[in-house]
Amino acid sequence: MSFSSHFMKVQSLFICQIVSRFLLILLFGSMTFVANCFGSKQIIEKKPDSHIKPIVIPPQYLKPIVGRVEWVEFPNWKLKLRARIDTGAKSCSIHAVNIEKITENGEEFVVFETFVDEKPVKLKSRFVKEAKVSSTSGISEKRIMIREVMKMGKIKEDVIINLNDRTNLNYPILIGRNFLMGKFLVDVSLSHALGD
Repeated sequence: MSFSSHFMKVQSLFICQIVSRFLLILLFGSMTFVANCFGSKQIIEKKPDSHIKPIVIPPQYLKPIVGRVEWVEFPNWKLKLRARIDTGAKSCSIHAVNIEKITENGEEFVVFETFVDEKPVKLKSRFVKEAKVSSTSGISEKRIMIREVMKMGKIKEDVIINLNDRTNLNYPILIGRNFLMGKFLVDVSLSHALGD
């Protein structure tokens, strides 16, 4: 065997060893990469920065959220009606027709009709006063005010409600600020947030 052929043999053997080592390194590196990408990783908990203060929600915002329409109950009347929530209205309003003031045992009451599922229902409540109320269109009119217990969600309260013919409106009850204020937050993107 000549020197040149022996040298060529050694050289090709050396190149084969280098290539096989390179392939092993490449294979091991690929396996490590796959294991890191898809294998189980240890979760390292990041400690919060000491200069960042935690978010604290002030107590005045920890209130039930109501939507644009909610169910309200009148325990004395044994009624449950859908109501429009209106933060622009100063007081609550209920649909009333055939309104009549009466006196019983020296106390003044109001008898009127409202509609439940398109059926007329006769109701009676304590008379409070007659007062001028401005509608959203800016028209001012005298309305009779009554006082009645109303419940929305878990909040139950004696509230003043004005009587108004709401025949052409979608909801028989309008809930105004005199019931909402300090007790609820309103999110108009919701409806029946307190449940059905």
